[in-house]
Amino acid sequence: MPKFTYSAKKGPQEKVFGIVDAKGRSQVAAIIEGKGLFPISIEEVSDEKSAGMGVFSVKRVRLKDLTIFTRQFSNLIESGLTIAQALNIIIKQAGNPVLKNILFDIGERIKDGSTFSDALSAHSGQFSQYYCAVVKAGEISGSLETVLTRLADFSEQEERTRSDILSALTYPALIVGVGFVTIYALLVYAVPQLTSMFEEAGEALPLPTQLLINLSSVLRNYWWLLLLFSGAVFFIIKQEKSQSEKYFWDKLLLGIPLAGKIILKSEMAHFARILSLLMESGVSIMVALDVVNNTIVNNVIKSEIKGIASQIKDGASLSQSAKKSVYFPEYVVSIINVGEEAGTLEKSLKRIAVSYEEELGRLTRALTSLLEPVIILVMGLVVGFIVTAMLLPIFQINLITR
Repeated sequence: MPKFTYSAKKGPQEKVFGIVDAKGRSQVAAIIEGKGLFPISIEEVSDEKSAGMGVFSVKRVRLKDLTIFTRQFSNLIESGLTIAQALNIIIKQAGNPVLKNILFDIGERIKDGSTFSDALSAHSGQFSQYYCAVVKAGEISGSLETVLTRLADFSEQEERTRSDILSALTYPALIVGVGFVTIYALLVYAVPQLTSMFEEAGEALPLPTQLLINLSSVLRNYWWLLLLFSGAVFFIIKQEKSQSEKYFWDKLLLGIPLAGKIILKSEMAHFARILSLLMESGVSIMVALDVVNNTIVNNVIKSEIKGIASQIKDGASLSQSAKKSVYFPEYVVSIINVGEEAGTLEKSLKRIAVSYEEELGRLTRALTSLLEPVIILVMGLVVGFIVTAMLLPIFQINLITR
């Protein structure tokens, strides 16, 4: 049955959105009016859109907003409110209109008989697979309050990690940006003005100056070629790649000395954190590994986790399976093994996650402190070359006129 999104008036000022399965627009209008709403617009959702991102797929909700929602929802449920009551309170105070509309639709689905986890799954572009799996496990085990608290803790940790990395990279990115703007301004505006003066003097120009003038001429006359080249590179990068191509490039990334180390530690932290969260919530290890695998970015690590899951299915333990992988560090395998023997695997996984997240923070800070002087030095050398190349002919002309 086709899906339709709608916007409708609820009272004189409040506007609400939702999704409904119906045979046609007239049936959608009848359903909306049956809810005491006044329909404004009704649009059919394509199969591709409804299967991929969920109802409100145009804009993604920020991680920060999802984290705040999870914590607030967890607190409200823990206070003894029903899911519907908690959602209504958050909807009224939600500042993000996209999140507000999604929560309204979730509330409508629950009214129609859906479980909370199924309603979340309808918005898979906003709520990740592990988020929905943890909620479903909480519903089944009757410990929704507990798993929501864990989810809130996890979301806050994830946001802190992302915020730390972005903060560390902001200053180097700013230096690079300012440097490129300065170099571009010198080449496109300052150099041409001096070029005409050099031509009037009629003197042979030094090699650095000739190179600078040629580069300036290329930038001014063939800038469209540079744009075209940049667009082509962007298109090639964004183009859908085959699984073997993805695997090849991801393996190549893992082989880069410092970057590969950061990627591996990041994936290990992510693997341990989500697996711990899922298993603590009562999800079986096989289902948990499948969910974790779908959240991993690097295809090489994905393949390794798939192999681990296959070995566990055949009777091996997690530590035995991970030990056979060349990408799982000995430290990770040892901690998992200790956790399995002590019956505290979830806690061991959490320790691995915390350890790697702290190490990632140190690596990011070290990389930033190394990058900053290198970037400043490179930019200084480039600007220094441009200024020197511009001044050399002036000194040469002054010497001749004397």
